[in-house]
Amino acid sequence: MPAVDFPTWFLSLVLAPFGLLLGSFANVLIHRLPLEAPADRDVVRKPSHCPACKARIRPVHNIPVLSWIWLRGRCAACGARIPIRYPLVELLGGALLAGSVWVFPIGTLIWAKGVICGYALIVLFFTDLTAFILPDAIQFPLMGLGVLLTLPQLAWPFRLVSVWAPGPSLLQVDATANGIQPAPAWPFLGGRVTWLDSLLGLAIGYGVPWLLNRVYRAVRKTDGIGMGDFKMLAWLGAFWGWGPMLGILFGGALLGSAVGLPLMLFRKTGGQTMLPFGCTLALATPVVVFYGPALWMAYLGVLR
Repeated sequence: MPAVDFPTWFLSLVLAPFGLLLGSFANVLIHRLPLEAPADRDVVRKPSHCPACKARIRPVHNIPVLSWIWLRGRCAACGARIPIRYPLVELLGGALLAGSVWVFPIGTLIWAKGVICGYALIVLFFTDLTAFILPDAIQFPLMGLGVLLTLPQLAWPFRLVSVWAPGPSLLQVDATANGIQPAPAWPFLGGRVTWLDSLLGLAIGYGVPWLLNRVYRAVRKTDGIGMGDFKMLAWLGAFWGWGPMLGILFGGALLGSAVGLPLMLFRKTGGQTMLPFGCTLALATPVVVFYGPALWMAYLGVLR
């Protein structure tokens, strides 16, 4: 029997509130994971509280986006300003989950991989932007998870299911990659990431920037890339394979140069400006994942 398709807009409406809640939890991670004391980093047992006055946040004041608007961006207890980052991250979480069904077939490994990756990138972008930290508590589990997500292909290499196509026809598709529920904007992502691609992506993702940093350190006597960036490229390689990972590294370096060079020129820091490279890697990732094959073909066309 073919899978029963829900309208994509309906799935977006159902998933959006859960995405807002995930965004609210992302704010907890962004604030607490860079803290030094282990008790302050506890995101499970420690209740939500105001960072300024430590007052516990009431549930009615913890509704994503709406509470921030109702309180006019200030703590209900002490009046301390709540950064606009909080509703922004919540909205990004809602947009991520609501928009995922338009670009990834829901209920598949590729959908789960895309949502997990996008959520992690939101958290890492803001921890790096605000504290210049890419927490190990997030990155190490993602390295293992990226490899684990390739294993179902070994058990079910050709798991075909029937799905409705536009019109009265049926399609046989691979449930581990191409979907149980079609997505209107499903892009061409190339071949599936095998366990070998994932392991190579993990190893090269850490090894290449480590080597580049060693060369930079030998010339400039200082680190050019932080170890958190090595780990970020490692888990991105485990998720998407070594080829896209190299594209993300190149794209992140290109974006970083576009921001960093003007800063060095105007501030005259002599190349010592500290930039959150994890932010540019996070911005480059969706571009490479969705448009990497097309960009690579276009580049080869220019060379010819």
